Amino acid sequence: MKSLSPPGSQNIHWFALLNALSFQIILGAPIILYAKEIGASSTVIGILASFTPLMTVLQLPAAKFLPVYGYRKFVLAGWGLRTIFIFFVAAVPLMDFLDPASKLVAIVAALFVFNFLRGIASAAWMPWIAALIPEEAKARFLSRDQIYMHAGSVLAALASALLMAGRVDPHEYSLVFAVSALAGTVALFFINRIPDVQAEGELANSSHPVPWREILFHPPFLALLVFNLLFVVVVGSLGVFTVEYLHEFPGFDAAQVLYLSGVSFAGSLLVLPFVGHLVDRFGCKPVLAVSLVAIGLVILGWFLLAAGVVPCRKRVVGFLNLLSGGAGAAFSVANARIIFATMPQMGRNHFFALFTVITSLGLGASPVAWGISLDYLGTFEAVTGAFEWKRHSIYFAALFVLNIATVFQVARLHDRVGDPSRIDQLGPETS
Repeated sequence: MKSLSPPGSQNIHWFALLNALSFQIILGAPIILYAKEIGASSTVIGILASFTPLMTVLQLPAAKFLPVYGYRKFVLAGWGLRTIFIFFVAAVPLMDFLDPASKLVAIVAALFVFNFLRGIASAAWMPWIAALIPEEAKARFLSRDQIYMHAGSVLAALASALLMAGRVDPHEYSLVFAVSALAGTVALFFINRIPDVQAEGELANSSHPVPWREILFHPPFLALLVFNLLFVVVVGSLGVFTVEYLHEFPGFDAAQVLYLSGVSFAGSLLVLPFVGHLVDRFGCKPVLAVSLVAIGLVILGWFLLAAGVVPCRKRVVGFLNLLSGGAGAAFSVANARIIFATMPQMGRNHFFALFTVITSLGLGASPVAWGISLDYLGTFEAVTGAFEWKRHSIYFAALFVLNIATVFQVARLHDRVGDPSRIDQLGPETS
């Protein structure tokens, strides 16, 4: 069947692969392991994880500049400038004149600026893709794009694990971060080849004042927002503190943690070829519900490991990561599809920005709050029957309860493109 996507949109997928190869290193397990190596606490790890989502608040002021610069130029400038700071991070492990605390400050500062630039540039990304890909092609396009992204994530995990095998020296950390910087540089070539969208009228309309309160409290939008806020509180810190837990657990070195992290991306690749078809056939809500149940089982599994009920062995962790990756990928496609279906046709830059900013604030607050909580619990320990209540087991138990609440929110979502209650029916004043 002939593709419904415009010519040149394949470059989006290649960008997704290279961008994932880059960010899964500079924002993923390798940077967490390096930060722990130079003395970062759980709170600092949480702060590092919070930078990316918190900086998306910059989308709101940035959205008004899209009519001036256009989508492609906006993304290209932001992604290009942020790549410079990945090269700086790659140099930090080699700065022998700095003590570990100073290196940690340098890493935190560099990642702050990196995410600051990304936050501004990301204002253009979702509106660009929404305008470029036809509505009827979005589910399968998003599924295919996720395949490329997770393939890049697998490459990131494998490259990092190979370079960080055994005892990890500073120059090996530097090499891993250099891979991230080079991948980010090559990704710029594919951004430049993505077709730009000449939609001056839409861009101009999007820059007009918008009734934020009316949009915020419109039922479909509000239901979507509450659902996503609950979800990000559950999963926003999960990937961070499972890595921390394994780093602190005897018998897991850096390479093993990275290989096990890569299993989650393999799980995503197993599921993604089928998700677009499932969403088209059954709708978003059933896929979201099943995905959340699977994520709940993953969290329960981590709880049983941390509580000492199940032995913490590599094959158990591998299975949990495999299931987590598959469930997360299915959720991402279905959630992105329902977001696109809920957003209005007019003024979508602001709608996307408002939604992304609010959910990202929750996503950013989540790892910080959980990190502070974990540090506060410290060496707390209690035993109830077969369960050992330590800081990580308490953390996973709390996530499991919140995940149950998230499952019940699925029923409130609006799952029909063209639903008459959608936001774009509010009237011309919203545009």
